[in-house]
Amino acid sequence: MKNLVNEDLDSFMDEAKRKPMTKKGKEKKFKKTMDEWKEGELNIGKSKKKVPRTKKGHKQAVAIALSQSGQSKED
Repeated sequence: MKNLVNEDLDSFMDEAKRKPMTKKGKEKKFKKTMDEWKEGELNIGKSKKKVPRTKKGHKQAVAIALSQSGQSKED
């Protein structure tokens, strides 16, 4: 019986963590990530390597920002 209660609580907590962002929240996250790139603080993946301030780097920064804000997924 305890396992059933714990499983329900765990599934509830997982759903709470996956709460979808609003459009305004996605825009804020996108802007924050692009600001990090402009300041030279945006990393490529988990590495310490920074995204360069070039045209190619700008495209990469946009891709990272879209991915982090959840806008790159089809809804």
